[in-house]
Amino acid sequence: MGHNNDNHFKSAHAAAPGTGYGHDNDDGANGRSNGKHRNNVGNDEGWLSDFLAHLWNPQLRKAFTKLAWELLPDLLQASSPPWMQSIELTKFNFGKSPPKLSNFNSFKDSAKTDDAMVAIEADISWHSDINVQLRIKPIPKQLTFIPSALTTLVSNMVSFTAGIEKLHVEGRIRITFDPLVDQLPVIGAVKVSFVEQPETVDFEVSVMGGSTLSGLIPSLKAWLVGFARDSLISMYVMPEHWTYRLDPSIKDVSVPAGMLEIDILEAHHIPKGDYLSDSNPYIEMFMRASQKRRTTIQPEGKEATWNESFKLPVHIPETQKLELILYDHDNIGSDDELGRIKVAIRDLKDGELQDLWLDFDNPKEEIKQDQRSQQHDAVAGAMKRVKAREAEKKTACKVHIKLKYHSMNKEEMNAIAEAQEKGDMDLLYKHPRLKSIAGQGVITIKLNSVDRLVHPAWWRGGHKHV
Repeated sequence: MGHNNDNHFKSAHAAAPGTGYGHDNDDGANGRSNGKHRNNVGNDEGWLSDFLAHLWNPQLRKAFTKLAWELLPDLLQASSPPWMQSIELTKFNFGKSPPKLSNFNSFKDSAKTDDAMVAIEADISWHSDINVQLRIKPIPKQLTFIPSALTTLVSNMVSFTAGIEKLHVEGRIRITFDPLVDQLPVIGAVKVSFVEQPETVDFEVSVMGGSTLSGLIPSLKAWLVGFARDSLISMYVMPEHWTYRLDPSIKDVSVPAGMLEIDILEAHHIPKGDYLSDSNPYIEMFMRASQKRRTTIQPEGKEATWNESFKLPVHIPETQKLELILYDHDNIGSDDELGRIKVAIRDLKDGELQDLWLDFDNPKEEIKQDQRSQQHDAVAGAMKRVKAREAEKKTACKVHIKLKYHSMNKEEMNAIAEAQEKGDMDLLYKHPRLKSIAGQGVITIKLNSVDRLVHPAWWRGGHKHV
């Protein structure tokens, strides 16, 4: 913690390399650092944590609790794993312990002549006495072919309540005032985000039902931590952010600093997603939660060949990571995650093609290790984990990819900003390297109801209205 991100900072209208956000070149006592001013708040920083504590009880705590009740029920159900028929939020209390802020830095972009902005960064540490309860109705994936009425009956009989307590989060946040305008209140908008995925997201999970259900805890906790990171926190990791506009006319324009070309070629030693058959694999890729791409679904087997190409915009190459997640497609129920890989963009040389074979992490093996650690003493558990890792390396699922990162020049970034502000992506076709961006949009469709659906088989239970 406490890392200094002076050379990681990009504004919404990103400056060209060397014009404000390169490596620091201090020029003396005035604190100017290659086009931006930096100030360390130092010993006086405690007042802001005290201020946050006063706001937390009860105003902020109540506001965040209300937001949680609005967001979590639908997100939990939409993200539930294959073995859950339903998951219901029955209790949510953030607790009275507020987050604590420390190690402040302030930034000012002095290289820009218009739409200036300033920002504050701080480490955030939160030990919360959170109290959450979830009502879970499980159903084994192998039972999905059984009539709906029977699966519902079985699920109701084995439903249980899970509790979440003692939340611990460690990360770094940024509060950006962007843009600054020449009339009161001066600040056009406030943006809040995590600089990167928090280093620590942890909590205790309990299952009400005695020792008979304790074996579910490792799998349940692994899913809940993944849900917290992938479905909640990722929505606010830079360049994603929460925005509050003081000036309603301000547009939230996000200009990429570069483009990543991705070739997904093949994968070997693909594990099974369930016990019944080999996987139907596909790969999902993203650097920010709002911009995801995926390959086609390949036939069952332990090998897969795609030879598919993608492009993703890169907004903050110093901190963003390409994430690849391998899934097993399931016609009934949610898809199983088979593994994931992260590649830091800062490790890729600008304009240089990287031909890579990478190993997927196996989430199921991590759960098994957690279960072993609960059943054996520390020494025996550690020895078994070492042997398991050695065996896994020999048969690890591998993917063959090619990556190439291109940084953008100032003219290209200005063109993207103009196209977004005017809402006219056709402007990008004037620039050869920007044509692909015009087709990078995402359309989200929400269906509130559907009438006159065709009945499925009688044993699955028909529905005319959704």
